[in-house]
Amino acid sequence: MSERNQYFPNLFEPLKIGSKTVKNRIEASPALFAFEHFMEGDDPFGYTQPVNEKAYRMLEAKAKGGAGIVCLGEISPNHEYDKRFPFEPYVDYNSRDDRIFNIIKKTAEMIKSYGALPVGELVSCGEIKTNIGDGINPKGPSEKDLSDGTHVDAFTKEEILDCYEDYVTACKWFQAAGWEGIMIHCGHGWLPAQFLSPMYNKRTDEYGGSFENRARFTVNLLKRVREAMGPDFMIEIRVSSSEHLKGGLELEDAIRYCKMCEPYIDMIHVSCGHYLSSSRSREFSTAYAPHGLNIDAAAKIKENVSVPVTVVGGINSPEQAEEAIKAGKVDMVSMGRQFFADPAFPNKAKEGHADEIRRCLRCGRCYPGPSGEHETEIWTVKFPPLDSCTINPYDVWPASHHKVLPDEMPKPQVSRKVLVVGGGCGGMQAAITAVDRGHQVILCEKSEVLGGLINFTDHTDHKVDIRNFKNLLIREVKKRPVDVRLNCEVTPEMIKEINPEAVILAVGSDDLILPIEGIENAVTAMEVYNNDFKGLGESTIILGGGLVGCEAAADYIDHGVKTTIVEMKAALMPDITGLYRTAVHDFIDEHGGKYEVNARVTKVGKDFVTAEQDGKEITLKADTVVNAMGRRNHSTEALEAVINEKDILVWKIGDCVHARQIGDSVREGWTAAMEII
Repeated sequence: MSERNQYFPNLFEPLKIGSKTVKNRIEASPALFAFEHFMEGDDPFGYTQPVNEKAYRMLEAKAKGGAGIVCLGEISPNHEYDKRFPFEPYVDYNSRDDRIFNIIKKTAEMIKSYGALPVGELVSCGEIKTNIGDGINPKGPSEKDLSDGTHVDAFTKEEILDCYEDYVTACKWFQAAGWEGIMIHCGHGWLPAQFLSPMYNKRTDEYGGSFENRARFTVNLLKRVREAMGPDFMIEIRVSSSEHLKGGLELEDAIRYCKMCEPYIDMIHVSCGHYLSSSRSREFSTAYAPHGLNIDAAAKIKENVSVPVTVVGGINSPEQAEEAIKAGKVDMVSMGRQFFADPAFPNKAKEGHADEIRRCLRCGRCYPGPSGEHETEIWTVKFPPLDSCTINPYDVWPASHHKVLPDEMPKPQVSRKVLVVGGGCGGMQAAITAVDRGHQVILCEKSEVLGGLINFTDHTDHKVDIRNFKNLLIREVKKRPVDVRLNCEVTPEMIKEINPEAVILAVGSDDLILPIEGIENAVTAMEVYNNDFKGLGESTIILGGGLVGCEAAADYIDHGVKTTIVEMKAALMPDITGLYRTAVHDFIDEHGGKYEVNARVTKVGKDFVTAEQDGKEITLKADTVVNAMGRRNHSTEALEAVINEKDILVWKIGDCVHARQIGDSVREGWTAAMEII
């Protein structure tokens, strides 16, 4: 028997799942539509090419990074009536020699070459299939008309049996291509969950009515797949431990459901929530939900079954994963977005480098979620585009920022002297990347510590993951031969003295102070954090209901301060959409926060604010007033003048271009450093 891992012995213990043995207890759960692996030509989402190569490399990074199981993203077992997008390539599940089959075969071989188990995922939309204008109605348990006018056809008994055969045909296709198993999605409001839920299922035949009847669709499906595939093909089901919806399925239902499915499956994958309510149902957790939020529910399911149980949801640390397995709550952990943040998570944990893991922020940048969940949201696109991970500028996937694949970018010709001005997240990332590329790096920071603006996270537990990322960057800088100069504000004279060959300007932003009468009576949001919330009093008024103001409000409320937000537009966070906006807004709503929208501030006192709202003047009273109206880029004009005079290569990154988010600074810092050759 091999020696147990000295750092996380339970996490790296092999696991027997059916007839398969997995090398560790870490599953890279499904992420991204499988069809992105098959796309040719321009990508309909606007992702930069080569999209299919980037999708392949995404899975390769997970397998190479040490995952025990690597799952392909979702794909439908039927491309006639169950397509989600009009541009999805048609998959012929009977073919064994076409282009798509060969891509899938090559992908399975690659995953296995790293010692991981390749597993596909099958998802049937049922009645929540997107209306793609193909004239084909969605099919669900029961006939109905949806609120948007879409007609849903009910599955006939014959069509249910045909559906089972679609799954079998798709499973055999995967098996022929070398995939070791399948995950059948039975949660998140997809078709099997619709049959189980009385909210969707109004049938009066053997597939409706009692719990046993409503579970029959799934049980018979799994029974048929097992009969067709035999004991050596792994079958994993994903379930929602609770849909967290009024009238939705609850944990007791999930336990009963799993016990009925158990004879035909090898592993249960426990999630929660519903696709149509991704934030409120916690299908995707945010910083306003606990890490590992499904572990306790998974433990309850595990108490009632004998097959292995894995859990997904907000897990971003090997410490929590190890503890959950050690305590017997689960047999395995699954991670989705964490593998975008750092696909080398398993290897770093295994080798004693857990402090080097870039831990997912749950910020929603990679997957914003559907728009419109919160009633006040102002949106134009139902599904906002996916984007690069905020904290991982290195690894590619179809939505990542890379215009050129990293290994195809030119290598440095010589080691150059590089001056990075500003020690925030963008500056630190630039310094790390530049020195890793062989350059001589001087990193100047005007304050006494690295971290920049993000040091405010030292004062809020809602931002613990950003704090951890900031501290990781500081550690990474210190491990490298970077000449760090603190309390060092760079001047034009200093640039002349250092005489660098390249300069990266990462000087950040300043508080935006608008010309409003009495604005000097307000303290800034950053001052409040730096003072650790002292002096706010029992109540405060926040000027500005953008993301900064609303996140500050959540922190003030957490500290027991009665908080009112004043926003000039028609809604809070008017420029933000998706699940993270909903999470922040719901926190404010549920914890007594108040707000006035369509309110233009006209006067500020130390304990009052006057605003014009819908043609009338309103006055609000509180102990203090906080200015959170935003940030403005810090001027670099004087520095740029001497840089241009000396003909030095220069890049501006992050907030000193214009105030944005952490992810913009990090990717721009990485890109700037990569372009220095």
